Amino acid sequence: MKELSYKLVESENELRGAFEVRRRVFVEEQGIAVEVEYDGNDGKALQMVVKDGAEVVGTARVRFLGAKQAKLERMAVLDGFRHKGIGSGITAFLIEQLRNRQVEQVVLHAQYGVVAFYKACGFEEMGLPFMEAGLKHRKMQRRL
Repeated sequence: MKELSYKLVESENELRGAFEVRRRVFVEEQGIAVEVEYDGNDGKALQMVVKDGAEVVGTARVRFLGAKQAKLERMAVLDGFRHKGIGSGITAFLIEQLRNRQVEQVVLHAQYGVVAFYKACGFEEMGLPFMEAGLKHRKMQRRL
């Protein structure tokens, strides 16, 4: 790994990189349908990337549900870069961005296998497990 940078998407090239990470992780690895992954909400979302030098290796998006509530979505890290703290770095970066925008609550739908990761990032579980995109999920929230 070179030097990692966490940043909001500023160019079409960075957005293409974010979409490529999502395609590789969600569509190829997890078998999620392309039309489910690319749901038409990207144009309304705050997009961010993690870059290793010039290569996009991680991404996430945030949609604003109301004046004080946001939803963290589509967080993905390429396989060779996982378990190196990038996911928690993404979460910390976005929490800071949202605090600067006076957001008070962040919600997300966590795939069941990563609920413990989000708990470690300060999120708490809400409600019962449910199916989304063919995978078991859990709704979670964090107050800012």
